[in-house]
Amino acid sequence: MRIFLAVIMAFMATSLVNAQQQQTLPSQPGSGKSAMTYSQAFKKAQAGDKPLLVMVTAEWCPPCQVMKSSTLPVLLQKNAFQNFHFAMMDYDAESELADKLIGDRGLPQLIMYEQSNGKWLRRYINGKRGIHSVERVESFVAQAGTFRLASNKEEATDKK
Repeated sequence: MRIFLAVIMAFMATSLVNAQQQQTLPSQPGSGKSAMTYSQAFKKAQAGDKPLLVMVTAEWCPPCQVMKSSTLPVLLQKNAFQNFHFAMMDYDAESELADKLIGDRGLPQLIMYEQSNGKWLRRYINGKRGIHSVERVESFVAQAGTFRLASNKEEATDKK
């Protein structure tokens, strides 16, 4: 029984360390900055200088791993997110908040929040909408500033 508990505790500790490591990214080429946690990026976005861009993934999600290993490095090398406060969020490390952000739309998900006339507008893309394509993500982030004004209960979503 002790061995079983020790194995479970070791697994949980390893999972926690992995989740914490997934919340940050290596420095973006040419930027000299490290990627931010969600809370850091959110606070900076509230200042209003740039929109907030959040990538929600999970270790157990195969499409998320493809996104993180092939698409995301190309986007970072191209500085595709330089006009955003960009953060990575591990679903398992912050599941309650992640559920609020992604709703029932699945993983991986890239969510853009932008202020317009004092309201936060939201747009997202996920695996069903071509998130694994570098060109599709570049097109998505290029649309910053083109949101229609949404009502309080409505979302501005990418309908392409």
